[in-house]
Amino acid sequence: MFVTGHGPFPSYLHRFSLRTHDNCSCEGKGDPMHYVTRCKFTLSWHFQTPTVSLKLQWLKNILTNNLSRTRLRLLMRFIGDENNLIVEDNN
Repeated sequence: MFVTGHGPFPSYLHRFSLRTHDNCSCEGKGDPMHYVTRCKFTLSWHFQTPTVSLKLQWLKNILTNNLSRTRLRLLMRFIGDENNLIVEDNN
């Protein structure tokens, strides 16, 4: 879900009109990179922000590292469980 952007992310849900906007509750864009690098609600799972030129290699490194994959799974579980906390919606 993280790599494809499919899932409980406001940016994904907004594309299908399931949310009124694509922002996180902390006012950042609610896409996977936001939650893994900048969101104040997911600080425990943050990774260092990659440079644009190294983003593909950064993703490969995360996906091949067991500890990083575990952190991503925990982050995705948190986002799914606490969706009402991280996704502010007026619907």
